[in-house]
Amino acid sequence: MKKPDAALNLALPVACAIAASDCSGHAGVQCDLRVMQDLGVHGASVISGLTAQNSQAVSHIEPASKQSFAAQLDAIRQDLSVQAIKIGLLLSADQVVQAAQFARQVDCAVIVDPVLSSTTGTDFSSQAQLQAYSTLIAAADLITPNIPEAQRLLNRQIQTDDDMIAAAAQLRQMGAQAVLLKGGHRDECVGVSDHVLDYFDDGTHQVWLRQPRLISEHTRGTGCTLASAIASFVAQGKRLPDAVVLASAYVHQGISRGFAIGQKHGRLANTGWPQDYCHYPAVSNTPQGFDQPAFASCNTHLLGLYPIVNSVEWLDRLLALGITTLQLRVKSLDQGYLDTVIGRAVALGRQYNARVFINDHWQLAIKHQAYGVHLGQEDMDTAPLKTIQASGLRLGLSSHSEYEWLRAANFNPSYIAMGSVFPTGTKTVRTIGLANLTAWCQVLASTFPLVAIGGITHNNLEEVLRCGVGSAAVVSAIRTDHHYAQSVKHLQDKFKAGAGARLPTDRPQKP
Repeated sequence: MKKPDAALNLALPVACAIAASDCSGHAGVQCDLRVMQDLGVHGASVISGLTAQNSQAVSHIEPASKQSFAAQLDAIRQDLSVQAIKIGLLLSADQVVQAAQFARQVDCAVIVDPVLSSTTGTDFSSQAQLQAYSTLIAAADLITPNIPEAQRLLNRQIQTDDDMIAAAAQLRQMGAQAVLLKGGHRDECVGVSDHVLDYFDDGTHQVWLRQPRLISEHTRGTGCTLASAIASFVAQGKRLPDAVVLASAYVHQGISRGFAIGQKHGRLANTGWPQDYCHYPAVSNTPQGFDQPAFASCNTHLLGLYPIVNSVEWLDRLLALGITTLQLRVKSLDQGYLDTVIGRAVALGRQYNARVFINDHWQLAIKHQAYGVHLGQEDMDTAPLKTIQASGLRLGLSSHSEYEWLRAANFNPSYIAMGSVFPTGTKTVRTIGLANLTAWCQVLASTFPLVAIGGITHNNLEEVLRCGVGSAAVVSAIRTDHHYAQSVKHLQDKFKAGAGARLPTDRPQKP
């Protein structure tokens, strides 16, 4: 799959890998550059040393001299505009300090993968290196240790969920802006489970990433691949939480297609931007928060034209024109007024046998037994989703990025809204564009009904529908038009032409 922001561009984003050479090509800088090229990034490199290794053992290590390592760093700094740096295996305390100084001098994201030992069991670190790592941790935008590495860096045992949370917090206290603590080795102490739990903490997001455990011998270079993938996604403009979940999916996809090289362990495959939903991690605020019960279905993935209105009067006008999916978004603090308006909206929805979603006001939606409720990302932390689910209401959730739609997907909503596709005139929003919308539809469209939202008009609706959504929310395209009936017909015609048979003729089942 092409990267979501793929476009004709003579310049590629640049990421730099600082790591040792692995002559077998399983891991190290060879792995880093392979990942970067696979994901559409130009990869530069700084070699920390030469290793003679294969699938069975590391037989020789020759660190780069202090002068050679410094000269490589200077060459990169003087000539290249680097968007992200991935730091892997370092072979001396001096190199750790030099890498930390370099990280502080460049204006880009720094991802540190503290490689302290090889898959085949070779220890790469000395006590002096471990002590020097505090300087590199303090310069990191993200550090990605596994459990054994975190235990050595922090001199503490990590066995429980609380241990992982505390370890990540301690690494952030040492100066790292964010931590991805990889839990794949944890079960060696507590018994193998069917899933792997990683923990991500950037000070704003504290979440668990869960992946099905894949049983494979072909996993050499997994840590290098993960950190290099994160750097590649960040170099292409992804925010750190989005880069982390994308990289998790990339690694899971690679392990599932891993292959043998040599006599023992093979490596994971490089297969481009992850496009299958099964490879993406589940995301939850708690390690017990996965496998949420599904919300009631809308009985179709094709919700069609989806106007968002701010009054019962508009709701009545559009329902009379045959629109079957609408949202009432009323911004008022007057509870008595809201009670009256939402009660009337629910009654109209029943009268026309339509899907009327209430924005935000879930208490009144439950009280009046509405068809559904629509909530934003921030509401997932405060609204009692289990209560809403138990009430039988359908749930729509907003999302603006990979991390956000994965977080929404964990609650098994009735649909997921994605946007803002374009800039809007109603408020300042983060826009996602058509390329991201297309890529996300490829991942999710067979699992959830998807609604595109934000800046959608008569002029761009056809482009939006070509991305693969089954619904498009409109606000000003109808509500500010005095000839709204003609506008509705025009938009419906575009839906029929752009989505073929996707315009739903089915009415929702009555509550």
